[in-house]
Amino acid sequence: MKNLINTIIGILSILFLLALIFVPDLVLPSGLSFGAIVVYTKVCAKNVSGNSAIYWCEIGNITSFTITTGEISAVTVATGKKFFKATAEIDTIIRTEEGVGTPSNISYKHRVECKFNKPSTALNTLRNSLADASPCGIYAIVTDGNGTSWLVGYNATDTNKRPLRLVTDSVNSGAAPADAEGNRLTIALETDSGYVCLPFDATNNGTISGGTAAFITYA
Repeated sequence: MKNLINTIIGILSILFLLALIFVPDLVLPSGLSFGAIVVYTKVCAKNVSGNSAIYWCEIGNITSFTITTGEISAVTVATGKKFFKATAEIDTIIRTEEGVGTPSNISYKHRVECKFNKPSTALNTLRNSLADASPCGIYAIVTDGNGTSWLVGYNATDTNKRPLRLVTDSVNSGAAPADAEGNRLTIALETDSGYVCLPFDATNNGTISGGTAAFITYA
């Protein structure tokens, strides 16, 4: 009897392995499959932290984004609409993605933060425009220290359903002339999604950094 049980277990094990190979959907939970992890080869190149520029707009300014092999390859804007450059203080632009995983899923908190010196009427206009755009949502483009620009507030699955929202709009006057953070405005935008930010392709990275991207107003 013991030999018969062992034989049956052996046959079932073989059948299970064959099923994993030829019909994995029958034995794996939905959404799981073999071959999900890919090869990553390190590129030996200089890495520069920080960010050099930020651009943003309300989601209604953009008709669509084209994604090709995981990169933004084209931006279609609504008539007369574009992204707008914001000249933040040097070394204050921060883009973060905080991923939190469980056995069945992962989510990411996306945050874009930047600072501006010397409160003014012009900064009040910017603050009010972001507050007005926040209920419908905001897209941001952040150019990092390596010259790669990242789209924040959009992914191929959620499209425009999980844009950035204004979460911080604060001024700290400071108490003394020597206060490093005195009279500085901090702006922060956040959103949650199940997907990472997408970079722009090489062509668009070049035009964005070069100040010639047709979908951005630089001045």
